[in-house]
Amino acid sequence: MLKETKIFIILFAIFPVVDALNGFVLSAGINLPIGVAYRLVCVGFLIFQIARKGFSKTSYTFLSVALIFCGIISLFIQTIVLQNDVAALLYDATNMIKFFLWVLIPYYMYQRVDLFTKTSYAKLFLAISTFFTLGLLIPYVLGIGNQTYAGSDAGYKAFFFANNDTTIGFIVSATFIGWYLFQQTKQTKSWTRLLLGLLYLGNLLGLLLLGTKTGIVYGVILTIVLLLRFFFFQKRVGPAVKWGIGVTVISVLALIVVQGRAFIVTTLSGLIQRLTYFYNLYDGDLVRFITSSRSEFLDAAFGHFINTGNLLTQLIGFGFNERVTTWGLGDLVEMDFFDVFFSLGMLGLVVMLGLLLFFLMKSCQKRSIYTALFLLLLCYGAFAGHVLFSALSSTLFGLVCGGLFLQKESLCEKE
Repeated sequence: MLKETKIFIILFAIFPVVDALNGFVLSAGINLPIGVAYRLVCVGFLIFQIARKGFSKTSYTFLSVALIFCGIISLFIQTIVLQNDVAALLYDATNMIKFFLWVLIPYYMYQRVDLFTKTSYAKLFLAISTFFTLGLLIPYVLGIGNQTYAGSDAGYKAFFFANNDTTIGFIVSATFIGWYLFQQTKQTKSWTRLLLGLLYLGNLLGLLLLGTKTGIVYGVILTIVLLLRFFFFQKRVGPAVKWGIGVTVISVLALIVVQGRAFIVTTLSGLIQRLTYFYNLYDGDLVRFITSSRSEFLDAAFGHFINTGNLLTQLIGFGFNERVTTWGLGDLVEMDFFDVFFSLGMLGLVVMLGLLLFFLMKSCQKRSIYTALFLLLLCYGAFAGHVLFSALSSTLFGLVCGGLFLQKESLCEKE
């Protein structure tokens, strides 16, 4: 592996550490943009290395360049048409840089697919999962950090900044580690499997600590699916090994439930109280409750998009700052496809869908863990947002899309 690709691995493996450090600084009331500086370094590295390698004449190149070009042009036209000041331009540019991360990362991988191996890329996700887990559990043990929901005892997020973004990080980490653990059952030593098992339990504990309903439900479903797949569909492992692992897993889970029942009950009670509060706040409206008011925000946002501006703004969008200052809804309605539509207009949405369709076709050609993660993040972004426009999640999504170019084995191959 070249020195340049090693820098790429290290640079993107440490992003959970940077995000936790950034949250710690902000919690201390220090206005030091560590996260922004780190992302600028990442984007600068990617642009420089991509330009140095050169562009191939392919449809993928066209779609990637078109989406970035569309975003930049929209940004400047919006500044003129909406008469945004410098502060508004910088705010919109910051959001656009986050959006570009998931476009640039896989293109970098596409150019250098022959320089990466499945093993080296898997180590990248192992490191990310480890840093996420330690970044949450160490502050929790020390008794410092922040609650997931402001003004509530429900949930704990340490020094990670955004609830949904952190949940996405742990969902991706748990999925990858769970798959890797059972995939490597016979290839790894016992102590390695033990460490992977502990890391997976750490990911599940992270989802429980965060206290989001999506994270907790997903953790339970993921564990059930992985166990069923291992015991009934993995053919490389003999019955004796399966029984041994099964007894170990059941014993560990039983021990955790018995020893940590007070903690589990307290955590779930806080979550239930919060869900009850919002259910009553929404007067029993299940649609608003399930979507966390996204349905209401979406309806209002469509009204602003259609009734304000003109054909030009509908083509290129309203950006982010304009929606914060005049729509009264914030810069996102937390449903990524609609947020692209409102921010980059019909033109940006069409180009983005074209690029995502390319990745979808790529993921179906040879399925692997990156196929599963791609579909998972795509669905999460469509219904819950926070994937394409969050620095943390956009980085993860870009790394997953980059992994699609390394697919050389099927997720459903004979085991």
